[in-house]
Amino acid sequence: MNLAKRGPLPWLLGGACVVIVVAGLRAASGILNPMLMAGFLALLFQPLTRRLRRWGVAGGLAVTLVVLAVVLAGLLLVAFVGVSLRQLALQMPQYGERLSGVVADVSGRLAKEGIDAGAYLEGALRGPEVGRFVLNASGSIASGLSNLALTFFIFAFMLGGMWELERRASTRSRDHSPLAARFLGFSETIRGYMGVRAVLGLIAAVLDYVLLEALGVDYALLWGVLSFLLSFVPNIGFTLSLIPPTLLALVEKGWPEALIVFVGYQVINNVIDNVIGPRFVGREMKISALLSFLSVIFWAWVLGATGAILAVPLTVLIRDLAFGPADPPDIGTPQTVTNSTVPMPQHPPEPALGETEPPPPPSESPPAT
Repeated sequence: MNLAKRGPLPWLLGGACVVIVVAGLRAASGILNPMLMAGFLALLFQPLTRRLRRWGVAGGLAVTLVVLAVVLAGLLLVAFVGVSLRQLALQMPQYGERLSGVVADVSGRLAKEGIDAGAYLEGALRGPEVGRFVLNASGSIASGLSNLALTFFIFAFMLGGMWELERRASTRSRDHSPLAARFLGFSETIRGYMGVRAVLGLIAAVLDYVLLEALGVDYALLWGVLSFLLSFVPNIGFTLSLIPPTLLALVEKGWPEALIVFVGYQVINNVIDNVIGPRFVGREMKISALLSFLSVIFWAWVLGATGAILAVPLTVLIRDLAFGPADPPDIGTPQTVTNSTVPMPQHPPEPALGETEPPPPPSESPPAT
C-alpha cells in the first residue's frame, strides 16, 4: 500500500510514541545521565584497554588501570574547579565597591537613554548576590561528586564488558550481531569527533589563558580550564565560557580590558569553531551546524548538562542505528555506456561454401496420454 494513502493516523501514532519516549527519558534522567556518561567513557577508552592487553597486561588489570587513571583525572579536575570557585566566592566582598561603581555607571548611562533598569541591575549584580551564586555553583559541584562516583562505578563494569561486544561484532563469531558491528563503527566515529573537539578546545583554552594572563585577570587558569570543558558543548559552551572572565575583567580593570577580553574571546573561538572546526568536525560526524545546535537544545532540555555534552554523539547514534551510516556505499566511478562495455549477442557462424547446414536437434515428442 502506498504510504501517501494511509492517512495521518500512522504519523499521529508515531508522534505520540516519540512524545511518550521523550517524556520517559526526561523523567528517568537522574539514572540515565550516569549510565550514558559511563557508556560514553567506555567507548572512548576501549582502545586503551585493547592496547594494554596486546602488551601482555591481563584483561582485568588493564581495565583496573584505565579506570583508576580516569577516576584520578576526574577527581583532580573537579577538585580544582570547586576549590577555585570557592576561593573566588570568598574574595567577592573585595570586589563589592568596584562592582557597585560599575552598576551605578551602567544605570546612569541607561537612565540617560530613558531606560530605568537601575533597581534591577543593583539587585542582580550586587556583590553578595554574585558571591551567593558562586557559592551555590561550587556547592552543586561538590554535591555532584556522588553522581560522579556512580558514573565511575558503572564505567568500570561497562569497560570490562566491552570485549563481549567486540566478540559479537566479529564476523567469525557464531552469534555475530550486525547491530554490535554497527555500534562499534559508531564508536570509531565518536572517538574521532571527540579527538577533534579536544584538540580544538585545548588550542582555544591555551590562547584564552594567555590573553587573560597578559591582561592580569585573576583566576586565568580556571577560566582556561572552563573554556576547555565547555568546548565540548557546541554553540552554547562558548557563550558560557565568555561571560565570567569578561565580568571579572570589568570589575578588576575597567571597560577597556573587558572589551579586549570580549573581542579576544570572540576572535579566538570564532576562528577555531567556525573556520577550522567545521572542516574536521563535519568530516567526522557528517552533521550540519543547524542540526548540531538544535540537538544541543533538545538534549539539554531532556537530560540537562549531560545531554548538552552528549548532544551530538546521541544524535549521530540514533541516526546511524535507525537509518544507517551517513556515508553511501562506494559503487565505483560510473562509466560511459559504449559498445565495448555492452556485450553484443553472439550469432552462430554461417556454414562455408559446399557444406550443408547441420540439421536442427530433434524435438521431444509430448508424452503419451
